[in-house]
Amino acid sequence: MMPCPLRYDHLREILEQAIAAGYTFHTCAGYATRRPEDDLTAVLRHDIDIVPERAPAMAELEADLGIAATYFFRLHANEYNALSHENLAIMRDIVAMGHEVGLHAEPLDLDASCGVDPATSVRVGVQTLSDLLGVPVLGAASHNDITPDNNLDFFRATPPADLGLAYEAYDEHALNLFGTGWYVTDGYFWRWRAFDRGRLTDNQDCLCKHIAAARTPLYCLFHPHLWYGRHPHRIRY
Repeated sequence: MMPCPLRYDHLREILEQAIAAGYTFHTCAGYATRRPEDDLTAVLRHDIDIVPERAPAMAELEADLGIAATYFFRLHANEYNALSHENLAIMRDIVAMGHEVGLHAEPLDLDASCGVDPATSVRVGVQTLSDLLGVPVLGAASHNDITPDNNLDFFRATPPADLGLAYEAYDEHALNLFGTGWYVTDGYFWRWRAFDRGRLTDNQDCLCKHIAAARTPLYCLFHPHLWYGRHPHRIRY
């Protein structure tokens, strides 16, 4: 059987399927701060690793369906300048659509490359985004780069509250979602991966199959640079 394509039209089908099935969608901050008790819960998260230009199409699709998601942007990427005119406009547009923007943090990488104190880099990054977006930035997600360091190690040893954050995407306290539900991500060489309560499974089903199985809570991570309209190398339709 052919795998489901990572196309925007299939993403719309997935989200419409979830709505029809009775899922309630939350941002990371919404879940962390309110701890909803829906029968079927889904939290949508997007990591902007390399191509911010792909984010608006996904954000517009979700907003059209009345869904709010969380978008994590890097401030220290070699691949893009988050504070350029275009990318700052993208982030502000995403916030205006009702989505959450957070910091895709790489504190250990920045310490190793530049000698910047990890806690300082996170605090400054969060404050910078908050000031420029005009809304509080409540959360961070550890970025996994091709380096010897695992940025998540810093957050495992540093409570989010110590950094002025409401949550970190993998924390076991405020959000506490990775280890308590189904974590489904598209980010493994165009294949899906699924973790059941923090344990990697051999399940490579598309998110639509997890929705059909009524798994809850669902913690869904999409990377917009993998999704496309007609062809993966085209930015838009």
